[in-house]
This record gives sequence, structure tokens and C-alpha cells, in this order.
Amino acid sequence: MNNVLLTSTALADTIANLFRGIGDLMRGWVLAIPLGVAKGIFIAYFILLIYWIIKLPENEVTLALDNGKIVHLRPFALFSLATIVVIYLVF
Repeated sequence: MNNVLLTSTALADTIANLFRGIGDLMRGWVLAIPLGVAKGIFIAYFILLIYWIIKLPENEVTLALDNGKIVHLRPFALFSLATIVVIYLVF
């Protein structure tokens, strides 16, 4: 059993070493992006989603339940996305 454990550990170390260079390169790219720019991209993305949901036709954002009740999903989606935007703006 110890031989299998050592072999799997050696295999895992080998795989980790293969990806270490690529991982360091990608880490450098991510660290090169200023935090304000990254936050701005995410905020713009969620604002774009809000705009898209507002423009969707009514039949795309309503749900008819089996008991005949109609649920309007747009307010829930807008509230969720607006909350995400506020969280990104605050933190």
C-alpha cells in the first residue's frame, strides 16, 4: 500500500511541476490587471445583464404555475443583480 501512495504522490508532484510554469504565467497576467479595472468590468457586466433583463419581452420573464398563478420573475432578477452591483461598489 505504501508503494501505491508514494507512486501517486510522485505522479501528483510531476503533474504539478508541469503546470507550475503556465500557472505562474497566468498569475502574472491576473496580477497585472489593477483591482479598479477588474471591479469595473464586473460591474459593467452586471449592469449589462440588468439592461438585457429590462428589454426582455414579458412572456420571457413570466412563469405560469400548475395552479394557474403567474409569477413575474423580472423583479427578482433585477433585485438580485442590483444587489450584486451594490456589493461590488461597496467592497
